[in-house]
Amino acid sequence: MKILLLYLGMAAVTYLTRRAFLRLPSRLLSPRLKNGLTFIPVGIFAALIFPSLFVQNGQLVFQPLFLVAGVVCLVAMAISRNVFVSFGVSLALVVLVSIGVIPV
Repeated sequence: MKILLLYLGMAAVTYLTRRAFLRLPSRLLSPRLKNGLTFIPVGIFAALIFPSLFVQNGQLVFQPLFLVAGVVCLVAMAISRNVFVSFGVSLALVVLVSIGVIPV
């Protein structure tokens, strides 16, 4: 029961703070702050992806396939401006190398 209340409390606080921030008039945010907020999705993406590239079983490792796939994903995203296409291309690269269609 305590865990459920904790989850509900965290959900309420998260929802209310996000909702309040979205309700702020645009004139209250400086151009510098608006520019900084545009980098939040990139930071979240990096925080999700980088550990899978460099950490395995709690150890720092170098996995060239994932690193190359990440670079391919970034290049595909810059060219296509489509998240799904870029993720699809990089995922296809990893799958094709893993099953041996593309030799390393």
